[in-house]
Amino acid sequence: MFTSLTALNAFGIGTQVGANNLANVLTDGFKAARTTYQDLPRYSGVAAQASMGLGPTGPLIPVQGLPRDPATPAWVPKGFVEGSNTDVAREMVNLIVTERGYQANAKVIPTVDNMLGMVINLKV
Repeated sequence: MFTSLTALNAFGIGTQVGANNLANVLTDGFKAARTTYQDLPRYSGVAAQASMGLGPTGPLIPVQGLPRDPATPAWVPKGFVEGSNTDVAREMVNLIVTERGYQANAKVIPTVDNMLGMVINLKV
């Protein structure tokens, strides 16, 4: 059951990362984060880690009449800002996969509870 609990935590982190990416899809200069999952040693569960600000550059968006932001990378031409590199289709697919993993691991908890109840009833 501990493995399922760690997986629920890991999928929760994955959901947070995906939701943050989708919330910032229209934020200029936003770099989408990625979630990586790994097995913990000795079959003791799953861990998740968010890698912030990775991936390709976003599209160049023309901006008229605004002064250049000092935080804008030097490679961005004057009169443009870098858009978000979030891919909505990829984020939605990742959220669906994360949701299914969460549902599968959540189903384990009542199943284990039911099995333990049956073992206790057999012993009595």
